[in-house]
Amino acid sequence: MKFRLVHKLTSYMLVATALASLATSESASWLSLAVITLAAVLSWFLEPDTRLGTLFDRAVLLFNVATVALFALAVLQVARSFPEVDLSPFLDFVLFLLGYKLCQRRNNRDYLQVYILSFLVMLAAAWQATSAVFIVGFFAYVVLATWTLIFFHLRREIEENYLVRHTGNATGARVTVARVLNSRRVVGRPFFLATGLVAVLVFGGAALVFASVPRVGLGFILGGVRRQTGVAGFSDEVKLGMHGVLSLDNQTVILRAQVPRIAAVRSDEARESEIASLYWRGTVYDTYENGEWIRSRDERTRTGLTLYHSPNDDARTYVLASPQAPGPPPGRTAALSGAIEQDLEVVALVHAVAFALDQPTAVEMPPPPAGAFTAVDVEARWSGELGLRVFRVSPFNASDRRSAMPEFAGAHYRAYSRLAARRPGAGLPESQLTPGALAPYLRATRSLSPRVRELALRLTHDKPDAAAKIDAVAKWLQSTHTYTIDLKRDATIPDPLEDFLFHQSAGHCEYFATAAAILLRLAGVPTRYVNGFLGGEWNSLRQSITVRDNRAHSWVEAYMGSNGWVRVDATPGAGRAAHMSRFRQIMDAVEMFWSSWVIEYSASQQLFLARKLSREFGWMQPRFSPVGQHHRLSRSQVLVVAAIAVAIVVAFALRKLPRRRAATGRVRRGQRGEAPIFHVYKKALDRLAAAGIARHPEETPHEYLARARKQGVAAADALARLTDCYAEARYGEIEVPAEVVRQLRAEAASIARDT
Repeated sequence: MKFRLVHKLTSYMLVATALASLATSESASWLSLAVITLAAVLSWFLEPDTRLGTLFDRAVLLFNVATVALFALAVLQVARSFPEVDLSPFLDFVLFLLGYKLCQRRNNRDYLQVYILSFLVMLAAAWQATSAVFIVGFFAYVVLATWTLIFFHLRREIEENYLVRHTGNATGARVTVARVLNSRRVVGRPFFLATGLVAVLVFGGAALVFASVPRVGLGFILGGVRRQTGVAGFSDEVKLGMHGVLSLDNQTVILRAQVPRIAAVRSDEARESEIASLYWRGTVYDTYENGEWIRSRDERTRTGLTLYHSPNDDARTYVLASPQAPGPPPGRTAALSGAIEQDLEVVALVHAVAFALDQPTAVEMPPPPAGAFTAVDVEARWSGELGLRVFRVSPFNASDRRSAMPEFAGAHYRAYSRLAARRPGAGLPESQLTPGALAPYLRATRSLSPRVRELALRLTHDKPDAAAKIDAVAKWLQSTHTYTIDLKRDATIPDPLEDFLFHQSAGHCEYFATAAAILLRLAGVPTRYVNGFLGGEWNSLRQSITVRDNRAHSWVEAYMGSNGWVRVDATPGAGRAAHMSRFRQIMDAVEMFWSSWVIEYSASQQLFLARKLSREFGWMQPRFSPVGQHHRLSRSQVLVVAAIAVAIVVAFALRKLPRRRAATGRVRRGQRGEAPIFHVYKKALDRLAAAGIARHPEETPHEYLARARKQGVAAADALARLTDCYAEARYGEIEVPAEVVRQLRAEAASIARDT
């Protein structure tokens, strides 16, 4: 392949890799990516000697003016985004510059600017990367960058050093810039293999540096920079129709959970059945008005939290206590005893919600990463809901958690829950509660007409207790309405709930949960509305459950006296299969590894790896050893020492190799059947070297000729003719005729004879 084409192709592949990596990070809009892709494709044909290239050169002034205008606009947009700075306008400007410079490729400086801009695009992709797919793009970028920069350097040397000083005294055709750039012998397969291997070693070295260098930087300070994802249904206000749509299109991962109880199930069918019935409790609301659920923030609904510190580390355990629970709050041991343990990771979620299986009894927060300046803690909210908050860790007072931060992008913690639907002794009978304790959960909306109350009383008038009323309402909803995500709405009816009950025959979980909550309240059963997720996908590789945004769900919790708060799900057919294909399992496992060991990589993990390696190689020994006992090297230590010794020997041998080749290269190269002109030229070099005018390794043939002339070499004209023919044969692939070779051999005998 021609050198010019190879250089151009690798440059475009480098840009394409950076753009693809940026697309996976979702940092830039699809419109910007589409425009830059179109510009890159068009620029391939904008060569200087083409009609399109000429037209573009005439419009350079217009593009320069547009560049200045877009830069000013980007600065203005970023300034307007304060105090929450949005740097996306600068990213769009960099993409515009990249497309512009691709169209304006005229010299080495333009190519260098393209490489710099592609590196900035790659930095933007790395800043927002949350997917393990980025590592593939990064690896490809490292390999391509190695090739591209080498080609760039070779092209600059060809254009600026050797060929600029080429004199036109040759007997054959002149070796021009175009001829060398179009040559197929400048680079070949061995070059790609060798430089590709170098790039792989560079990548491995970068990974080693990443793993070993102390974690200091923005991601370390903030405890891991992750792209934030907003999900409808977990804010302070939830409108009907915005949450609970089980759409198969949204594959955003929200939670990853490791549940030992689920992992212990041996049957795949039984495990999938259990996973399909898992309710991941999130936000809770107690007030409904005009088609919207909100929190009343009534102190009678506030969740009780008791903090316990772990005796072994700095972990914090928070035990939940319901205001309706009998007796004093349970202790840490009682709260954890018999509870379902869940190791949870909230992934890239902007809503600071502490998800857990219902009903949560305790939450355990790990200590902050070693040396980190931020940590995540639990805070009490209302109606059994728990929140998370990010706070700065004070270097002087680790217990000071007053300086909370508004940013939240995810957390890792452990939760404990009870899964029994009815737990005797979990609550007090309503007669033993203080007056008004359940009033927030019995408040009915004024936006509904009297016929809603009439419906509730008709369904429950002959039911003796709360359990019978719950069963009657749930059965009626499931028999008269069906599940759908294709919602319909009669705008003439003010409240969407009333429209669902009497006019529409289908809706999704939000409508079923809201209908059950309001009908039960009108029948005298306290209820609260819950948003969360249902089920998940089992990953056998990581022994974990992946919960995606498409599993968003809504249900109701009803108060049943001594049984406490009980989950009620009136949505028909809510459960779904929890099967994940083998390919999806592998990708999900890679994503978990990427999140844990790249995005969230911290000094704590470095210490963990160091201790693990020390134990593996036997470097960690007891502090005190018995008298007379001598430490023996383990097999691992012997292998490490041997590998280091071999590496030192190889490096020393490689260092000596170039010198040996320099001393014997002239003889060996002459024995490989090369062109006869090469033999003549090398003999002339040997004669000149013996006369004290040796050619330096960094000199081009014509630079060496100029220096030899200055030193007064004999037969300088003969040396000039020989140099021209040699350069044409070596770099221009021109075959020198046999009679010319014989003539030059005869002339070369006089070179340096009288020097």
